[in-house]
Amino acid sequence: MDLKYMKSSGFSGFKGLNLSSPMFMGLSILVLLEMYWIGRLNHMVEGMSMGSSWWAEDLIGVGLISLTIYITITSLVSSDDDFMADKEYSKFFMTVFLVGVMCVMVFSSSKIFFFYFFFESSLLPTMVLILGWGYQPERLQAGLQMVMYTVCGSLPLLVLISWMLMDSGSDCMLILSMLSSSSLGDYNILWLFLFLGMLVKIPVFSVHGWLPKAHVEAPLSGSMLLAGILLKLGIFGVCRVLMFAGCPSSSFSSAIMVVSLWGGVVCSLLCLCFFDLKSIIAYSSIAHMALSLGGLFSFNNTGWMGGICMALAHGLCSPCMFSLANYTYMCSGSRSTLLCKGVLKGLPGLSSLWFIFCALNLGCPPSANFFSECFLFCCIMGYSSVMVIPLFSMCFLAAGYSLFIYSSVNHGYQSALLRPHYGLSARFISGMVLSGVVLFAIFLNLDLFFL
Repeated sequence: MDLKYMKSSGFSGFKGLNLSSPMFMGLSILVLLEMYWIGRLNHMVEGMSMGSSWWAEDLIGVGLISLTIYITITSLVSSDDDFMADKEYSKFFMTVFLVGVMCVMVFSSSKIFFFYFFFESSLLPTMVLILGWGYQPERLQAGLQMVMYTVCGSLPLLVLISWMLMDSGSDCMLILSMLSSSSLGDYNILWLFLFLGMLVKIPVFSVHGWLPKAHVEAPLSGSMLLAGILLKLGIFGVCRVLMFAGCPSSSFSSAIMVVSLWGGVVCSLLCLCFFDLKSIIAYSSIAHMALSLGGLFSFNNTGWMGGICMALAHGLCSPCMFSLANYTYMCSGSRSTLLCKGVLKGLPGLSSLWFIFCALNLGCPPSANFFSECFLFCCIMGYSSVMVIPLFSMCFLAAGYSLFIYSSVNHGYQSALLRPHYGLSARFISGMVLSGVVLFAIFLNLDLFFL
C-alpha cells in the first residue's frame, strides 16, 4: 500500500473540517441507531408521527432520511479528488450538502405542495454537480436531458395536486389519507399524469434516457447521490401518492407492473452489452428500481416491505459500486472493461471489495438484497402468476451482469495501464466495509420493514 497516497488522500481539502475515518464510522453508527430509535416512535396517526402541521415522519421517511445522511457523508468522504484540483472545496461541499438537505425536506414533509417544491428543487444542485464537476464536455447535454425529462414529467403532477387541493380543501397528506376518497376515479390517464413525475424520477424504462447519461458525465459524488438518494425520491413519491390519493384501478396497476418488470428485463440485457462500468451499474439500478416499483403496485404488505427494503439495500450497494468503479478508473485510467483488467493480481484488496459488492448486487444470502428479492418475488407472483417470466429473467440476468463485471475487471491479463502501487486509502476501505456490514446485518432486524 502506498503510504504517500494515503497521506495525500486525507480529507484535508476542507479547511476547518477534520473528518477522519473514526469520526466517519462513529457518525454512521449514530445514523443507524437513529433509524432504529425513531422507528419506534409512539403517538402515530395513520402510521405517521406529526412533528408539526408542516412536518411528519413515518418509518419509510425515517429510513430514507438516515440513508440520505449516510450517503451524503460517504459522497463527501469518497470524492475529494474530484475537487482538489481546482480547490473549489467550499462550493462542492455546499452543493452536496444542499442536495442532502432538500432530500431530507422531501422525506419529512406532510404538505403536498412542500413535498412537490423540494421534490423538484433537488434537481437544481444535482445539475450544478454535473455541470460544475463533470468529466466531459457532454455534461451540458446530460444536464439538459435530466431537466427536460423531470420537469415535463412533473408539470401534470402540479396540475393534479392543485385540482385535488381545490376538491378536498386541504393539502395535508394525513387529512387526505383519512378522507380516503379520490376525485380521479377510474380515469387511467389522470392516474398516469399523477404518477408520471415519480416514474421519471425512479426511473421506469421508456422514461429512463436521462439517467445513464447523467451517471456517465457526473463526478463520483453526483453518481453516489443519484443512485443512493435521488432515485429513492421516486419510490417515496409513489408511497406518498398512494397514501393521499388512494389506489388506482387494477388495470392501471397491472399496466405499470408489466411495463416496469419487462423494462427491467430489457435494462438487464443492456447491462451485458456495455463496456463502460458506470453505464452497466446505471442500467442495473433501473432494473432494481423496477422490481421495487412492482412490489409497491402489488398493494400487498409483503410487497411494500420488499419494495422499501430493496430501495434501502440498493441505496447502500449501488453508491459503493460507483465508488469502486471510480477507484478502478483512478488506478487504471479507464472505465472500460476491455482495458481495466487484472485487478485481482495487481490490487487484491480492491478485487475483494469488487467480489463482495457484486455478490450483494446479485442478491446473495443473508444480505438485505436477498431478503427483499424473496419478498418481492412472492408477492408479485401472488399478484399474477404470469409475472414469473420477467421475474426469473431478471434474476438470471442480474447474476449474469454481476459476474460479467467481476470477471471482466479482475481476471485476464493485467492491463499495462494499471498502477498496482496506487493502494487503498483508509477512508475508502472504512466506507466500503461499513456499507457491506450494514447490508449483511439488516436481516437481524427485518421487522423494521413490516408496515
